[in-house]
Amino acid sequence: MDLKKKIINKFNYLDISKAKCLFVANDMAKIGIPENESKISMLDSIYKGIIEINPNITIVVPTSTLNLIGTDKVFDINNTPSFRMGAFSEYVRKLKNSRRSFNALWSLSAIGPLADKITQNVSKHAYDKNSSFSKLFQIDNTFFLGLGDHPRFMLSIIHHLETIFNVPYRFTKGFEINCLVDLKKSKYTFYLEVLNENVRYNKRALNKKIFDNYENKDQLKKIDLGNSYMYLFNMNNFYKITSELFKEDINCWWK
Repeated sequence: MDLKKKIINKFNYLDISKAKCLFVANDMAKIGIPENESKISMLDSIYKGIIEINPNITIVVPTSTLNLIGTDKVFDINNTPSFRMGAFSEYVRKLKNSRRSFNALWSLSAIGPLADKITQNVSKHAYDKNSSFSKLFQIDNTFFLGLGDHPRFMLSIIHHLETIFNVPYRFTKGFEINCLVDLKKSKYTFYLEVLNENVRYNKRALNKKIFDNYENKDQLKKIDLGNSYMYLFNMNNFYKITSELFKEDINCWWK
């Protein structure tokens, strides 16, 4: 059986056919490359496997460029690579019909019928109510696919909830970034929620309580892939369940 067929069988077990939108976070290094395959054939098989099962799906990946903070580097929405977001993120970002949100700190790239809805006309704030992250949660049947690691270790979406609930341990900070727009270089200010100075170096729990709570109330599917695993969960359910947790415990991110 060839690689794509093996991956399709695993996606069928996870049942990605239900997803209208699929947010994919990845650590491909932990999965590895099968014998007689290449990095690109592995990425091709994952992407084409998803599309073969669900041709109308929109695939979304994080394409953050936080490494631009404090530098004179220029953000070019079409050409600036993401920073430490994984090989699959770069694979999707470079696809011919991929769209990317204009946020020089925390962009998302998407391909599929809902790509424009997710990436266009977004806020300069990475996580607020008009961010690309917020738009993901507004789409029914949005799922999170984690490749290579447990989602709690790749959970960028949690920062949207922290922002919406105005957690006491973060504040809004603006960062000026050089951007190339219409072939002209200009400075734009983008915003993040950053940790207060008095807690910046506190030990972090890496979403332990958040995911323990979620897994007690909804399903996290898991199947092996290479040297690691793939994980799938419903992001709409996650939002509802975790919103209730933030109402009960505003500091749950630390626990």
